[in-house]
Amino acid sequence: MTNSATAPVTNDQLPKTQIETVRAHLMTGSSITTWDAYRLYRITSLAQRIFELRKSGLEIQSEMVIHNDKRFSLYWLDEATLLESELSNSEVS
Repeated sequence: MTNSATAPVTNDQLPKTQIETVRAHLMTGSSITTWDAYRLYRITSLAQRIFELRKSGLEIQSEMVIHNDKRFSLYWLDEATLLESELSNSEVS
C-alpha cells in the first residue's frame, strides 16, 4: 500500500469516465482517499466509484484511517490483484 500526493504519470490514454479514472489510478499501485480523488480528479463520490468497481469484479482493499480526528477510507489494490491484471493485459497484447 502506497500513499500518493500526485496523480500517477502513465503513458496510457487519459481515462474518460470517473470509474476509468479511479481504476487507472489504482492500477498504478497507488492508494486513493476521498480527498485525493477530489484534489486530483474532481471526483466527489469516490465511495460510489469504488462500489461500482468492486461490483465489476475488481478486488479493492480498504482501511478506515483516522488523521487529525477525521475518519476516512483509504483504498488500494493488493500486489496479487495488480500482478493478475498485469498478466492478463500481457496475454492480450
